[in-house]
Amino acid sequence: MELSIGDHIIGENRPTYFIADISANHDGDLERAKMLVHLAKECGADAAKFQNFRAPQIVSDYGFKSMGGQVSHQSTWKKSVFQVYESASIPFGWTPVLKEECDRAGIDYFSSPYDFDAIDMLDQYVPAYKIGSGDITWPEALERMACKGKPVILATGASDIGDVQRAVHLILKINPQLVLM
Repeated sequence: MELSIGDHIIGENRPTYFIADISANHDGDLERAKMLVHLAKECGADAAKFQNFRAPQIVSDYGFKSMGGQVSHQSTWKKSVFQVYESASIPFGWTPVLKEECDRAGIDYFSSPYDFDAIDMLDQYVPAYKIGSGDITWPEALERMACKGKPVILATGASDIGDVQRAVHLILKINPQLVLM
């Protein structure tokens, strides 16, 4: 099976499609994010991938504070978990700018959405949806992305085989364009 992502055909006997996972390494700085796009291109990437999450939707400052000493590595951070996620998030307004920067660099733009608003907002900017393994058990999000009719790239690293099978069956009922990582 082959599928297209942007101008690239993905499939057996095709060149590797290299996605540079920039994620939140922009440190809250749009200019740094743009620079990372160009560095990704220089390194041979076909795409640059970011993450669209908003701290209030994915982490509870109250929850982490109320855990006291039970928190693992986060207890050594200088900022609260909420503040760290907030400073690492990409404002929706950056999306057209980063897409344009990727176009200028000659690579595809990706961003993993972490809520329904991000899924819908990203639709006009991304050639495919990349789903992190942490969201493999969120069927409503999987279905929403699959319904967009674009290729779906599904990470499976933090998943058990049952979770992978359920996600694959759900997506394939809607959209045959599925890539597993």
